[in-house]
Amino acid sequence: MTREEQLKREYENKLHALRKEQDNCRHEWGEAKYDPEIKREPYGFKTVGQGSHVWTEPVGYHDVEHKRWSRTCKKCGKVEYTKERVATKYEPKF
Repeated sequence: MTREEQLKREYENKLHALRKEQDNCRHEWGEAKYDPEIKREPYGFKTVGQGSHVWTEPVGYHDVEHKRWSRTCKKCGKVEYTKERVATKYEPKF
């Protein structure tokens, strides 16, 4: 067994043990916090072609922030993400 295979097997065993621990945990979630996800997205498409084949290519890329929240279990460290929101507070309308 090569060193690479040994490290890979060790990593997979530790990952399996961690997932098993997290699955059996009675989670105690901490405070939810705003944790935006940053993605690189293309913008400004231009048409290019060669012969009879035509396609579009982006002019460039920019970072786009996607709203997301996370919470972490205080016991096992599992992190969950969500992009869904629910109205939690209503104010009177006069």
